[in-house]
Amino acid sequence: MLSRCLGTAVLVALLASCGGGGGGGGAAAPAPTGTSGGTDPATGGGTTGGTDGGTDLGISGSGAPIAYGTIDGFGSIFVNGIEFNTDNAAIFVDGQPANELDLSVGMVVSVEGTINADGVTGEATVVIFDNELKGPVQAIALDAQGDVMTITILGVNVTVDRIATTFENTTFDTLAVGDFVEISGFPEGLTDLRATHLEKRQEVYVEGETEVEIEGTISALTDTTFQLRTYTVDYTGADLTEVADSTLLEGMYVEVKGTLSGDQLIATEVEEERSFSDSLEADDDFSLQGAVTNYVDDSSFEIAGVPIDASNAVKKPSALTIANGVLLEVEGTWDGDILIATEIEAREGDLKLEASVDSVDLDQSIVTLRLATGTVQVLVDSRTRFDDDVSDLRNFGLADLSAGDFVEVEAYLNGGQLLATELDRDDADDEVVKAPVDSSNPNIEITLLGLTYNVQGAEFKDKSDRDVDAASFFAQLNTGDMVRIKDERPADGIADKVSFDVEDD
Repeated sequence: MLSRCLGTAVLVALLASCGGGGGGGGAAAPAPTGTSGGTDPATGGGTTGGTDGGTDLGISGSGAPIAYGTIDGFGSIFVNGIEFNTDNAAIFVDGQPANELDLSVGMVVSVEGTINADGVTGEATVVIFDNELKGPVQAIALDAQGDVMTITILGVNVTVDRIATTFENTTFDTLAVGDFVEISGFPEGLTDLRATHLEKRQEVYVEGETEVEIEGTISALTDTTFQLRTYTVDYTGADLTEVADSTLLEGMYVEVKGTLSGDQLIATEVEEERSFSDSLEADDDFSLQGAVTNYVDDSSFEIAGVPIDASNAVKKPSALTIANGVLLEVEGTWDGDILIATEIEAREGDLKLEASVDSVDLDQSIVTLRLATGTVQVLVDSRTRFDDDVSDLRNFGLADLSAGDFVEVEAYLNGGQLLATELDRDDADDEVVKAPVDSSNPNIEITLLGLTYNVQGAEFKDKSDRDVDAASFFAQLNTGDMVRIKDERPADGIADKVSFDVEDD
């Protein structure tokens, strides 16, 4: 889990680097311009938090984090819409001193420091990254559309998205069973994980030799073993210095490092993962990103184990529906027991576009996409996560896009404008549009986002993901239904595959 306890030497260095805390708010930062055009206000996303069971921020006595979430861009680092200067920050990766070059877009980090009066820039004093899970891929299952996969690592189900997950040393299409990977992301409930960053490790996994990392709640504790998820952990030789009083307790949430032998994990180190809220004081302002859990109503739910009351928060988009599993960013003030949210924003888009860039308006932060049947404008902002899978530009941003570049965009509708949560530059591929249906002419055409596709001769799938004919598909179709259309290369405006979005329906 992010930001584990640090060893004594590391903690001394960290404490020496820390300044004060601070709070934020204010106008949105400009969208990332990238490497090509002068200043580089990149995007951001981040906040402090944990998982169900607790996130250890590993900074006892060093101050509370003000942001916890994904890194959405560089040129400093951008977390939760704030551009944090890291020139004087202490940076830690997996408990070891590091520098900004050791961080990647999509990693979930904790940031300590201050936010400036403009509400969109700040000074980081401490940046901490710690992976959520490390081990071999045991199984892979693709969804019906082929855009989302569930991979199993050490018995943990991890959701990996073609667009929303960033990849290092592998890709969505080349990831394979047996690959040894490290995951950063957001917990979903007690058993699952949503990957925001996936790194394929260079070493080859060897059972009994290669170190793995897993988190969970201790049960069936004895003097020598305990249960963690599906594994029996032997901790007789483990380092317990990062556990309070070096004493394990039933129900304690921990991170375990060690080697596997069948269903037994021989631990070399066990670290206690403390709750994020333990580091907060009343009236602390902070922002938190993650998946909603334990939802009762808008006044009672959790993100990363932090209780939240968003009953009076401003929502973006205004029609945002909070529910278990929804990925959000929340800004607010800790009252000693609960986060009183002032703003809450969607951090995932339910609409997707895969198309070529027609033009880029840097002044308005708008990318116009060209599809075979027309154009679509997409707005980017300080929370849009930019990722370059073509040239691997580290400071990739809006100014690095050119007409003809192929991009994959995840977005949501905000007041009639498409707002991108993710924008990935990739190799040219089929055109894809996933959006609510504007109108349709049965068996002939479908219009979505103002784009009208001829569907005569297309392959259709119904709401149960079964192959059907056009008449059966249109018998189920209603205006507003989320539909995915693929126009295979070379795109000609004639749909090749048409399906309902099974996940959203």
